[in-house]
Amino acid sequence: MHPRSVLVTGASRGIGLEMVRQLAAIQDGPVHIFAACRNPDAAEDLQILTKDYPQVHPVYLDVENDESIWSAADQIQAILKPTDEGLNLLINNAGICDKEGSGFSVPGAERGVFLHHLNVNSVGPVLVTQAFLPLLQKAAAISNSGKMGAHKAAIINISSILGSIAENALGSKLIPNIAYRMSKTALNQLTKTLAVDMKPDGILVASFCPGWVQTDMGGPQADLKVNESVSALLNSIEKLSDEHTGDYFHHNGETISY
Repeated sequence: MHPRSVLVTGASRGIGLEMVRQLAAIQDGPVHIFAACRNPDAAEDLQILTKDYPQVHPVYLDVENDESIWSAADQIQAILKPTDEGLNLLINNAGICDKEGSGFSVPGAERGVFLHHLNVNSVGPVLVTQAFLPLLQKAAAISNSGKMGAHKAAIINISSILGSIAENALGSKLIPNIAYRMSKTALNQLTKTLAVDMKPDGILVASFCPGWVQTDMGGPQADLKVNESVSALLNSIEKLSDEHTGDYFHHNGETISY
């Protein structure tokens, strides 16, 4: 069973854009797909999608701008109001990982660089989740399903295996950006905590690593094409149920140790 409404942040390119594209192409799929990004008017590929798929709604949302987050929540609530069904699935996908410049490793660390990664990758999802929580709670409350899942109400945080403490055997050799690692570890803590806190409401929460993907962030040498990663992610998300809330997964559904 597919969710009727989905919000994807960071939807102007890469994994977020491909999520919107694949969700929109599902037969009898979501009725509303909210594609949130910092500049939807300039997101050409996203604008093209809206012409082919009327269920796709571009929304201005900057995870570093609180006013934009609340404004997006109001806009989406207004679109959903006629059916009063709430929001089924929130995918916190927006994120950054500096690869050029300095300030994100030790030695050479700069406070501003570390705080920027934490603000976008960790604090941003907190505030987005907070703004859309009433809509998620509404969706969970009116659902006829006894099982948790993306069809009912779910928060999916797009993390990275680089956020795993248990899997960190290479330090900075794999990627020199300590700020990115720390920010994804913090995001995983959000996932685990919210999973406990939201369980009484029937809202599922999980973290996913999309893999090493051929995006602007992952680079052309990465293992996975964007469509391959997203296809596996969406397939794995659709299979989630009560026993999976609070867990941390690879794109193919295999569990990652925190």
